[in-house]
Amino acid sequence: MSASQYSELIARTERLVNAEWTTIRQCDSASQEIRSQVAEVLQRQFERLGSTDTAFVVYGSLARGEWTSGSDLDWTFLIDGQANSDHLRIAQEVGRVLESRFPKPGATGTFGNLTFSHEVVHRIGGVHDTNINTTQRVLLLLESAGVPLAAKGAYERVIRAVLNRYLEEDERLSKNGRFKVPRFLLNDIVRFWRTMAVDFASKQRERGGEGWGIRNAKLRMSRKLIFAAGLLICFSCVLDDELNGQIGSSVEENRLILVDHLKKQTMKTPLELLAETVQKFSIPHEHIRKLFDSYNHFLSILSDEAKREELKQLRIEDAEKSAVFHKEVRPISTEFQVALNAIFLDNELIGDLTRRYAIF
Repeated sequence: MSASQYSELIARTERLVNAEWTTIRQCDSASQEIRSQVAEVLQRQFERLGSTDTAFVVYGSLARGEWTSGSDLDWTFLIDGQANSDHLRIAQEVGRVLESRFPKPGATGTFGNLTFSHEVVHRIGGVHDTNINTTQRVLLLLESAGVPLAAKGAYERVIRAVLNRYLEEDERLSKNGRFKVPRFLLNDIVRFWRTMAVDFASKQRERGGEGWGIRNAKLRMSRKLIFAAGLLICFSCVLDDELNGQIGSSVEENRLILVDHLKKQTMKTPLELLAETVQKFSIPHEHIRKLFDSYNHFLSILSDEAKREELKQLRIEDAEKSAVFHKEVRPISTEFQVALNAIFLDNELIGDLTRRYAIF
């Protein structure tokens, strides 16, 4: 979906419930501007990035269309071709150039470096599927965007390969004339969501409580949004009537159809997927308002330098004293959860899939 189509989708949702989500719009516009700036910098200084074997991929708020003044630039230099000793040097130079202009990625080492497609595609599950590999793989599907450079191909090629790898492990892709939920993919998305929640506690311990407030707010809102988007991508295989009208006669044909469908879904932002869903499945207007009002408020908090800094400095023992956390983050995250419950539990069609596939 183009930027103008996404803007119209949000506008249509606003009109539906008589609302206005200014910060969501501002963050999307800022994301487009930053992505253009990144592409311009890279094209001007790194001719080698134009190779069809590589791609420059951004993640996080920039990929989700939620860039704020406090956002980090999470990126990887994705390699999908023959190993070359220049790759590390290029990644290091890219890092130096970008970090001189934009906030650098977090300290976990997940971003700001090289990513090899072999690891992402082949090491799904098992002892070699590290936390970083899982994160890079799942976020490649749920919140990434390829920066438009001269040569294209590697980014979408790797996404197709990852999706095909997931579907290869499913014994049956369809039943009774409809596609099934891709269990292997869904289970990995559920696992990733649980990993994020567990890592929250781990980081709390490793960092001695520093940054508790901002990580807690993100876990309640943007991290949860990513998980919701992942479930919707998987459930769409069952719920999309147009897709199910294309079911073919062979497993291979159906796998290609599903890969194409899933890839299109992964190209959408999480908010885009939610906006399409609430309209398509006639979610009650009060819950649509709760969903987008709360997320708009969340982005406004992150866009406010003073509030964001207060959350970054906030420790768990001081949570009740923080007006930002106690009077803003906590109430809007409750509203956000209520709205998600209306979609994933109360809606008859989606709720049935949630209970059958996402819980047991």
